Amino acid sequence: MAKVRIEPAGIDLDIRAGQTVFDAAISAGMTWPTICYGQARCTACALRVVDGRQNAGPIEAQERDALKQMAARRRRNTMRDTRLACRMTVSGDLTVEKPGVAQQAGSFDRPEQRRSIQES
Repeated sequence: MAKVRIEPAGIDLDIRAGQTVFDAAISAGMTWPTICYGQARCTACALRVVDGRQNAGPIEAQERDALKQMAARRRRNTMRDTRLACRMTVSGDLTVEKPGVAQQAGSFDRPEQRRSIQES
């Protein structure tokens, strides 16, 4: 099992072999920005790989096409280190940056997280 650190939220996510980052996040009770819910069409789930890039799975054709369209919309030649969470699998630990990711209320992993919400 690999661990993905999601910044700026500071969340650690466990991912099984073959599971996408998006699917793992949803299964763990997180909210992840999306419009197409894993169809590689909207690119709203796009993240930036900050560390451990060598542990990101290969980019397949559908993701590559979506990233090319995203680069064209943003008038960039490439989207270096950008991946779609709905398509990216991992083979080892890495850190990604994706604003808007959050733990849903009631789905906390650690007791101190539950206490901090209850005390608020």
